[in-house]
Amino acid sequence: MASGRQNWLTKPDGNPGWSSYFLRQGYTIYLLDQPSHGRSPFLGPPINNYTHVFPLSAEVIASRFTAPELYSSYPRAELHTQWPGGPGSGVQGHPSLDAYFAATVPSLVANIPQQTAVRAAGAALLYRIGAPVILIGHSQGGTMPWLITDVRPSLVLAIVALEPAGPPFVEPALNGKVPARAWGMTDIPMAYEPAVADPAVDLVLTVTRANSTDEEDCWVQAESPVPRQLVNLKRVRALVVTAEASWHVMYDWCSVKFLRQAGVETDHVSLADVGVRENGHMLFLEMNSDESAKVVADWVERTKSERPGVRD
Repeated sequence: MASGRQNWLTKPDGNPGWSSYFLRQGYTIYLLDQPSHGRSPFLGPPINNYTHVFPLSAEVIASRFTAPELYSSYPRAELHTQWPGGPGSGVQGHPSLDAYFAATVPSLVANIPQQTAVRAAGAALLYRIGAPVILIGHSQGGTMPWLITDVRPSLVLAIVALEPAGPPFVEPALNGKVPARAWGMTDIPMAYEPAVADPAVDLVLTVTRANSTDEEDCWVQAESPVPRQLVNLKRVRALVVTAEASWHVMYDWCSVKFLRQAGVETDHVSLADVGVRENGHMLFLEMNSDESAKVVADWVERTKSERPGVRD
């Protein structure tokens, strides 16, 4: 299950989404459906070797995205109140959940071909636009700005990662702590300096300990040898945004630590720290979405003023 471009257009309660907010600020907006998502459909076997897609039930969506306050399956879940309709509304049978569920699309269980396709398509789009852009990605889609920037750094001014897929190298406890994202924030190769041929060999890792009981231990590069640098991502500035009542509280801090360690100038905003409270993972669809959009817009404006162009 994944969100497509339509979720940036209209929220489940029918109110305007983030695209309308940023259009009002004067931005030109490009809304993308990843290859194999939404208006960019995929071809199954024998054209492509995809054996199945990954659906999520309404109950899983409620427990993770829309009504975690009813399940308490991770720290701070009970703080969630902002799904349209208020606490307890993000369940099957409520109009807001039904509208959201109807707008979701299946996901392929094929991260490597998916990311490879998005990298190529995204790079082609940036070449066609021909001017520096700000890339915004969320969750699984939050992987894609890293990949696109890696091959088109001169055409990216900044990255906004809303609770991006993470943490580096291993899934969080909620997903079973299985190996993932062998290249750090991605499953496919990224340009490091010194170069990485085999991440399992060349990236020397260590466990970094959680700072509180709401967080969990995770993996980053060791300090010795000197951490390898994401050489192309070093040319842009990144913002990672974390909602107060999302499971990403457990590990977004570690994704940020990894990025900074790899030389990426990364700001981290916990929405609760700037007065935007009680959001879950789908923060851009929730009742106070204009407040979180303003946090991002203010950061983008500061970044634009500090970096009027992309460095050569």
